[in-house]
Parts: sequence; C-alpha cells; structure tokens
Amino acid sequence: MTIDDATRTVLQARESVFASPSALTGITGVRPQILESWRRSLSYGLDPDRCVPQPSPSPDSSALLRRFAGIVIEGKSAAMAQSNCSVAITDTDGRLLNRWVTEGGFAAALDSKLIVPDFSVAEGATGTGSSSIVLETGQPAAVAGPEHFNGDWIGFTCAGAPIRHPITRRVIGSLNLTVRHSDTSPVLLSWVTDMAADIERAMLDNASTEEKLLLAAYMRAKRDARHPVVCLNGRTVISNSPAARMLGPVDQALVWEVASRFLRDRSGITALTLTDGSSVRVEVTAVSDGATPIGAVVRLTSEDRFEGTTAVPSSPPPSLPGLVGASGAWRRLCSRASSSIPSPTLVVGEAGAGKMAVAAAIGGQAPAVVDAERSYSDQEQWLDDVRAACRSGAAHVVLRHLDCLDSSWARSTARLLEQARAQGVRVSATFTRQATDSSTTPLLDWFDEIVEVPSLSDRMDDMGLLLESLTARHAAAGRRVRWLPDAVQVMTRIMWPRNVASLESAVREVLSAHTKPNIGASDLPADLRARASRRTLLGLEQIEAKAIIEALRNADGNKKLAADALGIARSTLYRKVRVLGIDLSASNY
Repeated sequence: MTIDDATRTVLQARESVFASPSALTGITGVRPQILESWRRSLSYGLDPDRCVPQPSPSPDSSALLRRFAGIVIEGKSAAMAQSNCSVAITDTDGRLLNRWVTEGGFAAALDSKLIVPDFSVAEGATGTGSSSIVLETGQPAAVAGPEHFNGDWIGFTCAGAPIRHPITRRVIGSLNLTVRHSDTSPVLLSWVTDMAADIERAMLDNASTEEKLLLAAYMRAKRDARHPVVCLNGRTVISNSPAARMLGPVDQALVWEVASRFLRDRSGITALTLTDGSSVRVEVTAVSDGATPIGAVVRLTSEDRFEGTTAVPSSPPPSLPGLVGASGAWRRLCSRASSSIPSPTLVVGEAGAGKMAVAAAIGGQAPAVVDAERSYSDQEQWLDDVRAACRSGAAHVVLRHLDCLDSSWARSTARLLEQARAQGVRVSATFTRQATDSSTTPLLDWFDEIVEVPSLSDRMDDMGLLLESLTARHAAAGRRVRWLPDAVQVMTRIMWPRNVASLESAVREVLSAHTKPNIGASDLPADLRARASRRTLLGLEQIEAKAIIEALRNADGNKKLAADALGIARSTLYRKVRVLGIDLSASNY
C-alpha cells in the first residue's frame, strides 16, 4: 500500500484513537464521518484486531432485493471485468446478501477476510465500513484503507450507497463497491450511487399496480407541500415532510385505523388526538383500483386552523421529570401528581407499571429508598432502616413494596413516619394492588394523597414514546435506534403481564439481537409476533382477562388456587384462558 501524507495522517490517528479512545476529541486530519463511526464502533466494545464478520444467514424477505440487484449488476459485468473490484449488497441488518467479483485472486482475498454472503458486516460486528455508515446515516459513504476499523481491511477501499424502496423511500439495504486501496479513485462513489439508483428504478418498474396507484395518488396530493399528507394502506406508508414531523410511529397506526374505517363505512372527516396531546382533523379520500379500494390519501389539519380560530398560547401539559407519556391516562396521572402539595403520597398500581419511577419523580430528587420486599427478620430491623433513611439528610424517602410489609408492623411504622413528617421529610410509598389484609389499613390511611399509575393496557397510545425512552436507556452509547410504525403497532397488540417491566425486558431482548438502526415488525422475536396476532379483546373480555391474570399472579401461578379465588371451576379457568388467548408461558408470577 502506497503511503501518502493523507494516508499517513489517518494511520497515525487510528493508532492514537485505538490506543486511547479519549483521543477522539483531539483528532485532526480524519473526516468527521469516519470519527463518528470509530466512536460508535468503540462503544460496541469491538477490538480492531479481533472483529470479524459474523455468520448471519439472509432471510427470505431479502429475495426481492437480491433479484433486482442481480439484474442490474449482471448488466454491468463488462465494466466490472475490466477492473479488479467486487460489488455486494447488504440488507438493513448489514448481512451480505450477494457478491459479484470477476477476478479470482481478488475473490480469494475477500474470502480470506470473510467478506462473503451470509456473513454480517454490520457496524456492531466489524466496525467502520462503507455499508455500516450507509445504514447508520442513510447517505452514500466511502471508506479508504486505514479509515476502516477492522485491521484486516486496511488494504481495501470501499464505497457504498443506500438502496431505498421505490415507493416508501425507506432504506432497505446498501450497495457496496470494494477495490484494493492502491486502486482508490474519486469516481467510485458516484459509480456505486448511480448503480443503486438503477436498482431502485428496476424495483419501481416491477412494483405492484397497488403500490403504483398509491404513489400516483400521493404525488397528486402532495403538491401543496405546506400541509401534512399521508398516503397509506396496511403495508405501505408514504408521507410528506410536514406529516413526518407531525406523526410519530403510534400516530401512523392511528391514522391508518381511521382511514380503514372510512374505507369500510365511508364515514366523513373525523378528529384524532395524537400522542403529543394535539388534535387534528382527518380528511380521508379513497385510492381505488377500479371499484376496489386499495388505500387512502389522508390530509391532516390542526383543530385550531380548521375551525379558523387563533391559537392561544397555553402552559405545557403537566409532566413528571424523566418520564414520558402523552396518553389521556398518563396526563391525568401527571396532573394529579403535579397538583398535590408535598404531602405523604401513596403510589398504587399493577406490578411493573412504573410505581417506583413515579414515586421518585414526584419528590423531584433522588430519594432514600427502603424496600419492604427485602427479607426482614424482625420489626426492629425494618424500623431501624426506615429511621436511618429519614435521618440520612434526604428530603424525600420512599417505602417501596409496602404491600410486602408484615401487617403487624403497620402502626409502629406509621408513628415513625409521623415523626419524620414533623421534621420536614417528605414520605412516599409504592403499593401493588392486590387482595390485602385489613390490618395494613392504618398505614395506608396515613398517606394524605393516593396517586394511581395506569396499567400499560390503559396507555397504549404511549407505546412509541415508551419504546424510544427504554431504547435510549438500554442501547449502547452513541447507538441510535428507531422503531418503525409496524413494530410499534405489533407491540400495542400484546398483553404485557407485568406492564412496563415486561416491555422493558422485550426491548432489551430486541436490542441484543439486532444492531441495525431501524427495527420493524419482522425483527421482533417470533413469540411476540405470535402473541400480537391473537384477536383483540374488547369490553368485558378485557376485564375478564385482567382478572384471570391477576388471580394467577396472586396465586403464584397455581391454577387451582386462582380458580378458587375467582369462584370458578379449574376446567372453566382453562377454557377461559384458551378462549381469551392468554399466554400462560409468557406470564411472570
């Protein structure tokens, strides 16, 4: 490899950064795009001398991309034969789907580095490369020689471009051209970008009549770019910039439900409350193939503008620091919590609903916590811990899992808390709703305020916000992940036995299994998709299912005890579980 001044600068920077990642902030002579990718690669815990492509068989869903990429690339075979290069495509997970290379020696060199189909070259597996930057940013990228994170790839230069779905314009993969570093040329990036555009045109020519009709309807409707316009059906969503800024993932699902109702009953303009609490008017126009409706054009107008009124500035809706939500149930909780004076507050709700997070947020600062779920051998040990927390200097004390407290300790605990209150300490507690012994009443009655945290089933409109918040909490530093609307919609169809706690476990599982920036419905574990596919429970069915799950939880999963508590035969319990589609294997008792 010929070492010029620019290459020497990058090599020196590379050695400095990988020897001490803190050196990233003072590096010069390396493109910002490369530095950002190095930073992300280091955050994944990769070692530049040991990261290699990982086996990752491509799914059947990539067949369409493989087919049309093959058609276009085979048409360029004459040009490829005159150069020692490789052309490859990846899906959005960074899996290498196919590779075309004409020179045997170059193919062998790539084989030795595992740059072969059915291996992953995602950033989380191999670090900086053209494909990983393209999939992360959605923009064309070139990576030359020592700009690669993987030490085995320093002898190559690669240029990549995104391949977008011709209708939705969502990135569905990347096209990458690889040459030896000595063959680096400034035309590589433009050549691969043009080829990616050829693949998109080939896919558009083959698009279904339904997709073409949707695209044509969207192009007609979006002429006035100032107004939010969405064209969609059950599989495809096309939106202009104002609509994309207005609608979150859950909102898109809500808009499609409104549109599908219109296609079914031909109801007219309707109003819709978005997840941020704003209201819009929704005007739906059917898109048809002959006499058959195949989708809808939706025009959105804010309520104030529609009614011709002047918007009056108002105070922001109440919120709790560090917590997210915009649903009616969540806003009511925040309003109740915000209106209460700093007095003893009991936070109640179902298991896993987020009671501890709400209790901590109500106090406005990190509290001293005493957990009654801990195995206390006697009352004095418990009272000593409560007394220590109240004297710790913390302005706020939270008694967690108060439902686990020995009922005979209630009166002495209440007397101790009254002393703390007199000394200016704010006291809160969390309590899981379940059948309780009446002897705990003196302690529960001591609290002046009761705040109830809604269950996740009562705030499904918050699903998109919750997924974003939980992802930010558990994703690796520097990693940005977006949940696509179809994935959010799947998550809203699932009954979460332990509310937000169950959802958080699912988010961690999905993040550990995928390294790509977008998560769609197809990326979710099979068991989640199966649970979501069950029919939606309505009205009394939903109440009945909740009662059964709560009875099973209180009985630690014992079916006979749960049936006795519900006053039904065990055979009846099994029948209702089957009819209501309750997944006992997914429940955590």
